[in-house]
Amino acid sequence: MQPDIEQLKTTYKNLSDDKLTRLAITEAASLRPEALDLLKAEIKSRGLDEGIMNGVNVQLTTPDSLAIDSYISLIRNQPCPVCSSTAQPLNAIVIGSVKSFIILTHYKKKLMIACPSCLQQANQRATASTALMGWWGLPWGIIRTSQALFRNMKANKVIRTDEPSDKLISFVKTNVGVIESVRKNNHSLQVMLDSVNKR
Repeated sequence: MQPDIEQLKTTYKNLSDDKLTRLAITEAASLRPEALDLLKAEIKSRGLDEGIMNGVNVQLTTPDSLAIDSYISLIRNQPCPVCSSTAQPLNAIVIGSVKSFIILTHYKKKLMIACPSCLQQANQRATASTALMGWWGLPWGIIRTSQALFRNMKANKVIRTDEPSDKLISFVKTNVGVIESVRKNNHSLQVMLDSVNKR
């Protein structure tokens, strides 16, 4: 059973600014129309940043390829969140790493957005540690290590290309509301990119 209008109004009123903002910029497209209207009204009544409303609105439209390209360009032209360099455009890859200890195997896939040099270093570190520490679990250590090494070899081919990677394009499409809400604030864009790399 869905909450009625009064319950939604109370819920939105009781959310902190951070939680309300997160809801607005990440989940607005999944809200039913009356919930969306209440969310917008609550954002306005609190006087929250205009970028939040822009983040809501961009989720409600289907951005065309030109709009997506502008978001991709915005991300690619940011300073690298790892080394702060602006010499090369940013890109994204998924890095796999495995650590095994006899019966325990930990396989981690991590999206990383950075300049090609930092992506290369991170990929090499993950590949080296996986090659040393991944094989020792049976049977999953051997299986997951092979998967991670294959993933990293594929990622290595994408790192130095001039075009945005599929992973970067997918990231932008998934997070278009968040990007729109902070697009005019370079510090917030850097915080967002840092948080992606720290997951």
